[in-house]
Amino acid sequence: MHKHSGFLSDRSQQLLKTLGENIDLARKRRRLQVDTICKRAGITGQTYQRLKKGEKGVSIGVLMNVLSALDMEEMISSVAGPSLDHIGLAHERSLQPVRVHEGDANGNLDPDW
Repeated sequence: MHKHSGFLSDRSQQLLKTLGENIDLARKRRRLQVDTICKRAGITGQTYQRLKKGEKGVSIGVLMNVLSALDMEEMISSVAGPSLDHIGLAHERSLQPVRVHEGDANGNLDPDW
């Protein structure tokens, strides 16, 4: 099977590296050995090191298994979360129809409106 190498921007590569560093920091804060996380996640130490370095070829399944091993899997729901999608929310608001209500001859709006 051919693996697609794909291009990642420098920013994306840096974010993956930061993600790996954050995961390793969470492991250290829990005072867990790499071997323990690997056993819980069902991965090799080499795969954990690749995740820690932010290598782009590490699967999302591996990420989920490691997060689960750290009891952090719920955090994945914030990735691309609708409430954090500021651009999408702004676009959605811009597409909503504008309601216009005309007042009386003096421009006063009906108080029940």
